Amino acid sequence: MRTIYKSEQAKKGLMKLYEEKLESLHIEYTEMDVDTQFGRTRVIQTGNPNGKPIVLFHGFNAGAPLTLEAIKELRNLYSLFAIDTIGQVTKSAETKINTKDDSYAIWADEVLEKLNIEKGNIIGISYGAFIAQKLIVHRPKRVEKCIFVVPSGIVNGEIWDSITKLTIPLLHFKITKKDKHLRAFTNAFAPEEDEFLFQLLKSLMLGVKLDTKIPTLLKRKDIAQFDKPVYIIAALDDVFFPGKKVAEKSKLLFNNLKEVHFLNGSKHMPPKNSYAEIQLKIKEWIN
Repeated sequence: MRTIYKSEQAKKGLMKLYEEKLESLHIEYTEMDVDTQFGRTRVIQTGNPNGKPIVLFHGFNAGAPLTLEAIKELRNLYSLFAIDTIGQVTKSAETKINTKDDSYAIWADEVLEKLNIEKGNIIGISYGAFIAQKLIVHRPKRVEKCIFVVPSGIVNGEIWDSITKLTIPLLHFKITKKDKHLRAFTNAFAPEEDEFLFQLLKSLMLGVKLDTKIPTLLKRKDIAQFDKPVYIIAALDDVFFPGKKVAEKSKLLFNNLKEVHFLNGSKHMPPKNSYAEIQLKIKEWIN
């Protein structure tokens, strides 16, 4: 079987980081595996079993535990289902999914069916927003409300910013393998003080055959009939998906865009001191 990892040692190291993050949350949770036509999918469920269901799709190779960390304080109110994206560095199968057709929507639809979630409040973070967009295009009946956080699939960043802040430092790191170049790369989009994130990103860069294709952008014609409420949390200093551009494009895309909330002083990956702000907006919107 083809693997996304460069070695078994790299896989073990990344799974250790996954477990470390999950245990650091200090929450009660249930891990379950759901079978789909694309392969086994890991789901972490936590929170109030009688609360409204919130379904979380994480960022690129970030995994469910990292996503839960940002909203774990909502677990007293809601039933949280964090889905490990298939084909990424998670506890799900390594099956690669075609990003150009409706495969992601079929996969997500199957997972929600097996979880007995007829309609969910869908939260897509970064790359996870692309998966949520596939759902609203191809399986809109599954969506009660849609919340995009620092979303992909709406706009892309400025080319010059990408070259200077991302491409050049990353090339230097690939040549030298020196931490200072990787820090220059990660500091463009991640909180500098988060050492766990740095170690995770370093392990990803060194140990995984990364598919770095940027998600295709959502088209107005594909969601013209989608009328469920849409909410967005965007970061003004996001090098990948700049907040103001996201807001302007979203007004043209969505029939029922309710609000765009900006995280001031946040890069693409929100710092821990913004988690309370994120949770407050989610609670306000879902209620």
